[in-house]
Amino acid sequence: MTPTLKLSDEGRARVVEIFSSLQGEGPRLGERQIFARLGGCNLTCDYCDEPDTIPIPSGAIRTAGWVKDEIEELAHERAHKSISWTGGEPLLHPQFLAPLMRWARKRGLENHLETNGTLPVPMAALAPLCDAVAMDLKLPSATGVDRWTAHADFLRAVPEGTFVKVVLTEKSTEDEWARVVDLVRRAPRPTPLYLQPATPIGGVKPIPAARALRFEEQARRALKEVHLRPQWHHLWSLP
Repeated sequence: MTPTLKLSDEGRARVVEIFSSLQGEGPRLGERQIFARLGGCNLTCDYCDEPDTIPIPSGAIRTAGWVKDEIEELAHERAHKSISWTGGEPLLHPQFLAPLMRWARKRGLENHLETNGTLPVPMAALAPLCDAVAMDLKLPSATGVDRWTAHADFLRAVPEGTFVKVVLTEKSTEDEWARVVDLVRRAPRPTPLYLQPATPIGGVKPIPAARALRFEEQARRALKEVHLRPQWHHLWSLP
């Protein structure tokens, strides 16, 4: 099991940026959210669209009070339904996130957590505070490391409102996809699956369209809810 790295405490953490934008992935596609991007990640994926957040340390050390002030300012400028806690890997900061998530709910904002799905212990701790969890299931062809066991443990820790996203590249294999479908099929509760062709940045090539459609067809034979969608915020030229 991948250990939680000590990057923060209850009162401070490394924060890269806080901003307002439209959600570009998953079931909340197009929803206006406040994004709180935390620094540091325990993985290095070929297709990462935020590589500056990976190094440990990355971002500036900020207090919980500073984060609340930034969120309040954005919330006053226009209506938002939720906060997307993202990164990097936000589950590297569980002590920092827990009180902020409780505050967000009291403030009338839902908690949308974006995670690489490899840290089940902090996920279990924060699960009662999450209204939605976007689990990015990582293929060995993109990360160079087998994370199947961690992903299986993670799916046992997630709350209702979780969906699985898989970024597909030219290197994604048939065997990997069979493992994905089996893993999601065996999840403790029905979990929507989103296939996302990689955005062609940094030399990464997305999966050919014909193979993506074949993967979708295979998944539909075993799962109740399957979607094939690109990452829209790049198409919209949004941050």
